[in-house]
Amino acid sequence: MTHKRRIQIFLLLAVLVAAFGFTRRASAWYCSSHVTVQWGDTLSGIAAYCGTTVEAIRAANPGLGWWVYAGQVLYIPTGSSYSYTPVTYSYSYSGTYVVQWGDTLAKIAAAHGVTVNDLLAANPNIWSASLIYAGQVIYVPAAPSYHTVTYGQTMRSIAAWYGTTVYALQQLNPQIWDVNLIYPGQVIRVR
Repeated sequence: MTHKRRIQIFLLLAVLVAAFGFTRRASAWYCSSHVTVQWGDTLSGIAAYCGTTVEAIRAANPGLGWWVYAGQVLYIPTGSSYSYTPVTYSYSYSGTYVVQWGDTLAKIAAAHGVTVNDLLAANPNIWSASLIYAGQVIYVPAAPSYHTVTYGQTMRSIAAWYGTTVYALQQLNPQIWDVNLIYPGQVIRVR
């Protein structure tokens, strides 16, 4: 074996060791029960980092889709001590509405005191906000409710008070990047 070949093999091994040395730790020893998603994280990456599966994370966080975003807080189940009680969410509807000629989702939402996104969330059969037709029956969700934070309250205590989860409050309040940084006087949406 020539000297040049030895150097090439040594450099290849050094690059491989360095590449493996700078990847995330794949051990659950460094993973707490709640993980704040960082920019660039994925569900599969978090699952590998915490020594669990994507399915277990999704089961532990009801309503979690396939995408995560920076600042989102996820509950991470731990091995045998984890027990999952399914939570069923029910939308509170104020009724139904029959679409009339000339209606748009924006007009309907404004008339009922909700947002277009609320209408789309309550009607998963509507694929596009611009594709509704006269005679179509849509569900109209109840108008949103808000809560003004008082001294000593946390997102967890507010969620418990309204019978919901911190994750659900996070979904309703995307302007709150860190659930641990709420302040008295702040108004948050709870429904």
